[in-house]
Amino acid sequence: MFGQAKERVDKVSGLRADGPVISATVDGVPVSVRILPDGIAGECECPADGLCAHAAAAVLAWVRTGTDADEPDLFEVLRMQDPDWLATRLAELAAADPALAGRLLAEAEDGQALEDVAGLRAELDEVLDELEDEASSLVRYDEWYPDGEALDELLDEAAEFVPDAPDAVRELADHVITRTERLLNYENCYGEVITEALEKAQEVHLAACEAGTPDPEPLAQRLATGALESEWGVFRDGPAKY
Repeated sequence: MFGQAKERVDKVSGLRADGPVISATVDGVPVSVRILPDGIAGECECPADGLCAHAAAAVLAWVRTGTDADEPDLFEVLRMQDPDWLATRLAELAAADPALAGRLLAEAEDGQALEDVAGLRAELDEVLDELEDEASSLVRYDEWYPDGEALDELLDEAAEFVPDAPDAVRELADHVITRTERLLNYENCYGEVITEALEKAQEVHLAACEAGTPDPEPLAQRLATGALESEWGVFRDGPAKY
């Protein structure tokens, strides 16, 4: 039979593999072959009993392609499914696995926290942009007393996210530190609200570093740069605190 199968390999057409099932037309005869863990089962329209030369030829042709059937990409398949169906299936799987349930809940909460911090950063940038627009619109000798209430409230909100997303909050606080220093560099800036916001941003930064996992080397460089170059005392006692 194997010799006959080899002779028919060149007569295989329409070869297709769908998971463990191989189908083709061999010398004009439709063939379907299933690859089993312990062997091969073939279906053919020829009168032969068992695995025939047609089925064997289809398997040989498939082997000669050098590749198995492409496995569907799980992510691509899942992303096309209905979200409610996916949530239901995940909940069903997690119900039988407490460890998986805990992991899914933790990751969902982390993802939401990161999304919230990103939204908070956008709000802070909007407030800081407005303050900087005010500062840049002043002429010489004008006195500018900025309203820092919104900035103060947003920094308080950032502090609340420290336990859930410390590394993201650390980056956010560092961003606010840089921007508030820039506001203070406007000579017409009077009052203490921006200075107080700068101090609060440093407090949030420290808390986030203590709760998170910052890379020690970049953090040390940031603290040293702030202590040496800032005109507003940023990280002046950083080495002692951190």
